[in-house]
Amino acid sequence: MEKVLRSVGLIQKFEKGHPKFLLKWQPERTQLNFVIGERLEKESFREAITREVSWQLGLDRNADFLVSNMAQLSMEYSGTLPGTSQERSIAVAFYLVHLYGKTARIKVGQLTTTQWITAAEICNGWTDSGVPIDPIAVHWINRWQILQSWQ
Repeated sequence: MEKVLRSVGLIQKFEKGHPKFLLKWQPERTQLNFVIGERLEKESFREAITREVSWQLGLDRNADFLVSNMAQLSMEYSGTLPGTSQERSIAVAFYLVHLYGKTARIKVGQLTTTQWITAAEICNGWTDSGVPIDPIAVHWINRWQILQSWQ
């Protein structure tokens, strides 16, 4: 059975007391998605998301951000992913990622491939402007109620 081992970065900022989450545009799939890392052999889930946040957002892993020491949620199950029919062994871990200081916020703010999205948009699977969000991530978010639409 094929294994899916993924780490998901929950990068958030607060506007008017409500969180917004950073999603990245995936041109090959024409949708937004969280920063996600496929875990490599002998790599922890935390190391995978640290590597991907640094690489995908162009941030210095030692100065620009901090990944929480423990996953906010870690799940393992057998099943199919949205859009597929093949049953797989799936392990996914969600980590909070905190941007450090002005430099990191400026770097992320200058990216044209990212967007800050509300929890309601993520739970719905679409931004308010009609841009789709990866159905696999939305499935996991809603399945385990990681975010609530009213947040």
